[in-house]
Amino acid sequence: MSAGSATRGRAIWLASYPKSGNTWLRLLLKSLQEHGGPVALSDLSTYARMPIGRHLFDGVLEADSGSMTEAEIEALRPAFHDAHFGAGGPDELCKVHDCWFRTPEGRAVFDRHHTRAALYIVRDPRDVAVSWARFMGRSIDWAVQFMADRAARLQPPADRIGGGISQRLGNWSDHVLSWVDESGLDPLVIRYEDMHADLPATLARVVVHLGWDATPSAIAGAVAATRFERLADEEARSGFRQKPASAERFFHTGRSGGWRDVLDPDQAARIVADHEGVMRRFGYL
Repeated sequence: MSAGSATRGRAIWLASYPKSGNTWLRLLLKSLQEHGGPVALSDLSTYARMPIGRHLFDGVLEADSGSMTEAEIEALRPAFHDAHFGAGGPDELCKVHDCWFRTPEGRAVFDRHHTRAALYIVRDPRDVAVSWARFMGRSIDWAVQFMADRAARLQPPADRIGGGISQRLGNWSDHVLSWVDESGLDPLVIRYEDMHADLPATLARVVVHLGWDATPSAIAGAVAATRFERLADEEARSGFRQKPASAERFFHTGRSGGWRDVLDPDQAARIVADHEGVMRRFGYL
C-alpha cells in the first residue's frame, strides 16, 4: 500500500537532510506536472516550498512569532499545520529539512492527520559533507562535526525576523531514522545514488507512490529538463535565489562518490565512525 492511500491529509512531504537532492526532486516533480516540459529555477520560488515562513506562520495562527522563544514556536507547529493543512484545497508539496519529531507535549509536528504522502531522500553522508561545506562556505571538518551533532539546527539569521523559523535537524543518522522508522508515515525512500544510476526508474517509483498519472514520455521529458548540466548553465546565466551568499554556486557536478576526491582518510573515517549503522543499512559501506 502506498503512503498516499494510507494517510488522510493533503501535505506531501519531500523530506531530506540538506544537500541530499531535494531541489533536484522538486524540479523533476514540477516538470512532471507540466507533462515533462521545461522548468526554470525561478519556478521553485512558489513550488513545493518549506512551510516555515514567519509570515505564513503568523498569518495562519494570528500570532507574533517575533516575540516568541524558539521553544514556543516549535510547540505551536502542530497547531499551525492543523490550521494550514486543514483548510481544504488540493494536495500541497512541501520541502522539509526538519527531522521528524514530537513536541514536548507529544504532538507529532509532521502528523499523519496532515499527511497525504511522504518521500525521503537519502544520500551518502560523505558526499553530503562535501556539498554541505561548500554550500555553507565552511570547512569539511566543520561539516563533519555538524552532521554528528544531535542538537544541530538550521537557524534563520537573527536580523531577518521576516524570514523562516528554526528547523530541527539532529545528526545525519538520527534524521534518516526519524523519517524512515519513527514517523509512521511510510515514506518512499529514494537514494540519491539511484537517481543518478537510473533516474527514469526512480521517478516512476515516485509517480506510483504519489498516485500520479505520468506517461513514459513525460518521465523522459522531466529527466531531460533537469540534467545537472542544464541546471548549472541556467544558474550561471540567471542566478538562483536559493543559493546563499556563502556558496560559489548551488549546482556543482551533482555526481555520486565525489567525496573520494575531497575528503582525507581521517575525515572519511570520522563520518563512518559516526554513522556506520545507517550507512550499512542503505548500502554506503
